[in-house]
Amino acid sequence: MCLGVKLDIVRHQLYWLPGKAGNRRIMAGRRTSGALEMLLLSVLADGNSLSGYQISVILAEPVSLMWAVKHSQIYPALSLLEEQGDIVGSWIVQSGRPNKKNYVISPSGIERLTQWLLQPRDILSDDEVRLIAYNLDLIGQAKVDEALAKYLDQCLEERRQLEERWLGVWNAPWDHQASEERLVGIRSLYESALATRDARIAWCNEGLDRARRAVARTRPADERYV
Repeated sequence: MCLGVKLDIVRHQLYWLPGKAGNRRIMAGRRTSGALEMLLLSVLADGNSLSGYQISVILAEPVSLMWAVKHSQIYPALSLLEEQGDIVGSWIVQSGRPNKKNYVISPSGIERLTQWLLQPRDILSDDEVRLIAYNLDLIGQAKVDEALAKYLDQCLEERRQLEERWLGVWNAPWDHQASEERLVGIRSLYESALATRDARIAWCNEGLDRARRAVARTRPADERYV
């Protein structure tokens, strides 16, 4: 069998979709332009004064809560935000150690972050919806609920399209079918993709409620939080 035919069969196994009008391309996983700047503003939005190193620790430990950000990315982004007036930096003199620069968000930075969070979007990326949820205190419950509902619809549509693609693989003509072991391997990719969507769907449905339960604390007689 020539290489071109083999490639056609592999493409068919992995990517074949029945010709259906109405299947729209969803790109929730894309990296959003300017998202790093908004992430840094979000970290500073509670009014804390933080150095670039402290911000990198918040984003990296124990595992990344948002997405992997390198030191080499953080400092240029902080410099740009300072130049734009979104944050204000001040040097801290340290005895026996190199001086460090701490940053606080400015009123214009809060305004820019808020506008970015609330801007209309046809498609919500992972970056965007996570930052919207993170900034619940800044934009309010109603706007977060609206974004989560939109993101939920996207995830459900992605899941539907994945299942439809699998049916295309499963129902392909026999002369285009792979071995049973190969089909198991292909299906494992679908299982991974479906599990990711299922986790996102569960987060949309239950994430905020579970978060509230996780942070709800009572003060017992011994004055220790539990």
